[in-house]
Amino acid sequence: MSSDEARRRVEYQAVGGALARLDAKNPQAAQLIAGLANVIIEEAERSSRFAGALTGVLDTLRPVGLEADSAADAVPTAAPRKRASTPKKRAARQPGAFDPFVVYREDGEQGLAARLGQLSVDQLRDIIAEQELDTRKETGRKRKPEVLVTWILDRVKASENKGSVFR
Repeated sequence: MSSDEARRRVEYQAVGGALARLDAKNPQAAQLIAGLANVIIEEAERSSRFAGALTGVLDTLRPVGLEADSAADAVPTAAPRKRASTPKKRAARQPGAFDPFVVYREDGEQGLAARLGQLSVDQLRDIIAEQELDTRKETGRKRKPEVLVTWILDRVKASENKGSVFR
């Protein structure tokens, strides 16, 4: 028996003694730890990839200057897989044609409705996106410009009149 094997056996016996001491104080915790250790050991025996991942964790925790165990070195470590990252495709929005809040303050509701009525659906959606009027993405399914104009008017009025109770 080599010195490494003897050292490992002493460590294993120390773990067993610690579990026995814990069992005297808290049997449920001891059973939980023993069961967890058994599951980890069985999986490491079954999967070389899992065993490699365990030794990889141990390598990061090992203090500098200590030699690795020969048994740990015998287990090949697999390089971690990288997932192919595909960026989410988002519709690039143009800046809004104008600021609806400024127009509402200057020209009122009718002035804002008239200016919004001249815009296309995409331009209306640009305003909604730029001003962040649709945080719940409710307008994505709306196709008619009249519906979007009404929606923008309602949001602008609600935002501008917020707190008017205290005036």
